[in-house]
Amino acid sequence: MGYYDIDDMLTEGSEVPCKFLQDIPGLGYLENNPGKPIKANAKLMLPYWLAHILAAIDSIPLSEDSMAVDEEEEAVPFLEMSTPESFSQRVINAIKTDPKSLDLHSINPHFYELAIKWCAIYSAKDLAKVVSDLLLQRSQDINNFAYSMSTTNKNIDSIGSMSNNTDIKPHNLLASSSFLMTLDELEKQIYRTSHESYKDSKRWMFQNK
Repeated sequence: MGYYDIDDMLTEGSEVPCKFLQDIPGLGYLENNPGKPIKANAKLMLPYWLAHILAAIDSIPLSEDSMAVDEEEEAVPFLEMSTPESFSQRVINAIKTDPKSLDLHSINPHFYELAIKWCAIYSAKDLAKVVSDLLLQRSQDINNFAYSMSTTNKNIDSIGSMSNNTDIKPHNLLASSSFLMTLDELEKQIYRTSHESYKDSKRWMFQNK
């Protein structure tokens, strides 16, 4: 992802549960205690971009009395991250039960991008397998939907907008919108790419008849 990629920025803004492993002066404002230190074992929800940096930096804890470095202490990270709700066992079970009907957008609009980052940090092979299988199965439905939209008089030009075609039946419009609203941002991009590809192919065939 590029530095100015808006989807990457929004992904890194996803909150993850964290537990501080040492006292840190001046961070009490994170718990609505300005000017106070944040205490070890404090649990907070922090954006991923901040949490994964603090979890990767080892530091020698400060002495409780003098707030000075205790050289006898071993270096530990500022905090540890816990598994986000997006990858909880409840969600994993739902994925394994019926991946195609899952409302992935309500779980996390940037589900796949966050999963890639999480798997890279923790080498989460089991999660990577579940997520890759999920994308494969859902992509088949997305591709079929994109094809059906390009071969009927219903024409969805982009996510959330449809052409002004009076032949579109209300229940078909509702079904189409409902389906698209369950997709995460990566899946929406897959839909757009597939839909445009089918439209271009059909246009090329008509031009060469």
